Amino acid sequence: MKMKNIIFNKYYLITLVAFFLTFSLLFACKKFIQVETPSTSIDVKSAFSTNIAAAQVLTGIYTEMSKSRFNGTPISMSVIPELSADNLTLFDPNSSMQFVDYYRNSLEPNYLNSGGENSTYWVNNYKTIYTLNTAIEQLTDNKKLSPNIGKRLLGEAYFMRAFLYFYLVNFYGEVPLVLITSYKENALIRKNSFSEVYAQILKDLQKAEGLLDVNYMSGDVTKVVFDRLRPNLIAVYGLQARVHLYQKNYVAAEAAANKVISQPGYGLSNLDEVFQKNSLETIWALQPVVIGSNSLLADQFLLPPSGPNEFDYPVFASASLIGSFEPGDSRKWKWLGIVTANDVDYYYPTKYKRGFIPDSKDINEFTIVQRVSEQYLIRAEARNEQGNIIGAVEDLNAIRQRSRDVASAKVPNPLPALNTSISQTELRSIILHERRVELFVEWGHRWFDLRRSGNLDRVLIEEHKLKGGEWQSYKAYYPIPQYELTTNKWLTQTPGYNN
Repeated sequence: MKMKNIIFNKYYLITLVAFFLTFSLLFACKKFIQVETPSTSIDVKSAFSTNIAAAQVLTGIYTEMSKSRFNGTPISMSVIPELSADNLTLFDPNSSMQFVDYYRNSLEPNYLNSGGENSTYWVNNYKTIYTLNTAIEQLTDNKKLSPNIGKRLLGEAYFMRAFLYFYLVNFYGEVPLVLITSYKENALIRKNSFSEVYAQILKDLQKAEGLLDVNYMSGDVTKVVFDRLRPNLIAVYGLQARVHLYQKNYVAAEAAANKVISQPGYGLSNLDEVFQKNSLETIWALQPVVIGSNSLLADQFLLPPSGPNEFDYPVFASASLIGSFEPGDSRKWKWLGIVTANDVDYYYPTKYKRGFIPDSKDINEFTIVQRVSEQYLIRAEARNEQGNIIGAVEDLNAIRQRSRDVASAKVPNPLPALNTSISQTELRSIILHERRVELFVEWGHRWFDLRRSGNLDRVLIEEHKLKGGEWQSYKAYYPIPQYELTTNKWLTQTPGYNN
């Protein structure tokens, strides 16, 4: 199927806003506001003329994120980059065509030309950003909405735009900053530098910080609720901490992480409770919207007794990931399962434990987008880079403490605490290790960590001895779909893919 350029199509906006409104109303769970399905001919201004309609635009974005399997998040952002890195293995690379080029790092621009499964990040993120740009324009100084609701939705829109640009710049490198809805101007847009994209992310987060508070709101944004299903001020602090860390602004990263860790009502959960709905560790999560499923990540990862196969269950944990856990680290037993099929042991992620149950409406787990343990790891890294070894070790031990197995026949020695005699260089490796065993199969962390730590080439050269294919350094970023370059002559390909 030939696609139009998704960033610059002038007819796209009205259709997309109507889609989000319609989709969210058809599939949202009971905690999202229920109103009559609007006409698909809805115009942009009417979508933001009432509190209910305006709230549904943002709700529709969260709904689409939650329900998408391969053409959105979280499956695409938690599975595909893990295959590109070293945490997941593909059962049959010759059959799993939607994954193989990510797994073997053999993506080419023309491979994405159909706009299908493998144009996930570029297509869907820019689609949503276009909607967010409209929301920002329409919510700014909107006198038709209740002031508190308009303010809240505007804060969420700025946060979400920052969130999506964080992923675009980390998947593709330098990308265009599309901040307005004028198709004529956007049609001639060029790439922005890394520093410009990150500056815009932080600018959007600063605006979100001034508009949001610590409360979680209902689907119609009219009342405070317990469910942590819409981004709030703590989510802003968490993303600020991550962005500052990636930019090596360690003082700011530590300060932002401190704001999360010190916030009442948040903390490190027991390993069995981390991924349950509204856990103490949850900062922001996605609500299930598909009947029978809690998290699509469980549906993807939990292997049946027959083990993996090339169609329904094509991925499982890599030997490298399995071997990375220290003796006594209970994360290996709590967050990985094992099945034996044809005399082969297959480990698979079990962070989400409730698989698909037809017709079931019970909700036990939410898909977590941001959680507190990442903030401890951010603060540990920021402290270490500032020479605060004691503080960094303290943060790492807080995570390791809950991951200690009691002595048993299987695990005779529990995971030991780290001591403060470790050097800064040694601690860098330990932090990278802790991030791996804590954050595996979550939102691309391993892929990004290997690249920003300078370890991607070393690790992927070894991995490709098992994967097949050939690793080259430029593959650290994905190629831009060729049809985007054909439409906009000012847009250039990700370096390396032109050769």
